[in-house]
Amino acid sequence: MYDQLAGINRRPALYSTRTTTGLWSDPHVSERMLAAHLDPQVDLSSYRADYLESIAAWLIDRFDLDAGSTVADFGCGPGLYTTRLARTGASVTGLDVSSRSLEHARTLARTEGLSVRYLHQDYLAYRDEARYDLIIMVMRDYGALAPSERRALLDTVRTQLAPGGTFVFDVDHAPAFDAVVERATYAPDLMDGFWSAEPYFGFLNTHRYEDERVALDRYEIVEADRTRTFCNWARYFTPAELTGELAAAGLGDVEILGDLTGAPFDPTAALFAAAAQTG
Repeated sequence: MYDQLAGINRRPALYSTRTTTGLWSDPHVSERMLAAHLDPQVDLSSYRADYLESIAAWLIDRFDLDAGSTVADFGCGPGLYTTRLARTGASVTGLDVSSRSLEHARTLARTEGLSVRYLHQDYLAYRDEARYDLIIMVMRDYGALAPSERRALLDTVRTQLAPGGTFVFDVDHAPAFDAVVERATYAPDLMDGFWSAEPYFGFLNTHRYEDERVALDRYEIVEADRTRTFCNWARYFTPAELTGELAAAGLGDVEILGDLTGAPFDPTAALFAAAAQTG
């Protein structure tokens, strides 16, 4: 028992465990994730409803979205942004690895009579003939990726953007890393049964990787017949670091924003956004 608990609480090597696919493919967890997406009062899987509306309104206005525009949402989830952007008449594509979220998104589009193309696909490996005026990635997903994954993403973005197209996304900001506290939490049915419909014991360990400015929330879910691990990584950026990554990938003319509503950059805020263009 001691060795098992020691293993659960041991800090893993940086980015050694990647569990994104399992998080979204598990039937129970994906159902709970979708419910969190659709809850307008919380910032968990999606931003709360009022902030979401402000983001969509700014994107439409800032990029003059209309029937002649092409837009892609990388990690579109249940279609909260794709639906709103498609109402402008723009040609909109949403990509996601969650079939449950995409089913909801497609139903929402049909209900409104909108023509939105949804692809059950990992945006890291996505390629097709489409070229987009605007690619968005919302909810700080960029910082959840390992460095090699971020390079793969930016290669996809550069390939799929039309000439002069823009990639817009948000990230966690370096000052917010100071609030990350290493801790260990244990509870039966941790997070009120979020991780399984069956009884389980849940262990949550938060780890800091100081030199890289990365945080990890690692969930170990122990059931009667299986044990599963889920890792949520978060990289905290400075504007200079992010701009450097974008430039190395061939994306330039980077505009640093306070958030995805177009607010001015705040050097003390917990997040910021960037808009980068192709040449």
